[in-house]
Amino acid sequence: MGSSPAFEQYIPYIYRLAQRLVRYRRSAMVDEQDLVSVAMSALWQRGREQALDEKYAKQIIKYAMLTLLRNSSLLKMPRSVPMAQAIEAYQKAKSADELERVPAGNPIEQWEQDELVREIVSKMAELPRQDQILLSLVFEQSLSFQDVATVLGLTKSQVYHRYRAILKELRTKLGLSVDKEIWA
Repeated sequence: MGSSPAFEQYIPYIYRLAQRLVRYRRSAMVDEQDLVSVAMSALWQRGREQALDEKYAKQIIKYAMLTLLRNSSLLKMPRSVPMAQAIEAYQKAKSADELERVPAGNPIEQWEQDELVREIVSKMAELPRQDQILLSLVFEQSLSFQDVATVLGLTKSQVYHRYRAILKELRTKLGLSVDKEIWA
């Protein structure tokens, strides 16, 4: 990937994906140009290390953009929360650590909840990158299956079935009964 024409062939794709991702975000912290910059930087860095085929280059671009979006959301608020309420909560918080903490009445219950979260995070880290991206789009970015399908270039049905398979795999790894529909 040392030649510039090979690098330039991904520029239209980078801009299209950046436009899609910005359109589905409520945050103004990251704009289209930020996404383009991080994607081009990641592509350039990986291209220096090894030759890239088209599929791998697109994965690098998507992952770089999604990582930027994931890391830019300082306050995790569902889309159903009004923007004014989200801004008020952000202004009341003193640090990023406080934004992540949820107060609990009983320290033992809090520890058990934290332990479950740590276990889930470790099992999710073992998933293939494509599955991690899918879960990130659904849970962190609050995208619908149709929106996820658009971003990943799949059909809505493929996204739904892959999502269900990922959850089933996580339930199995966590030792939860597959019959229980606690996450669905």
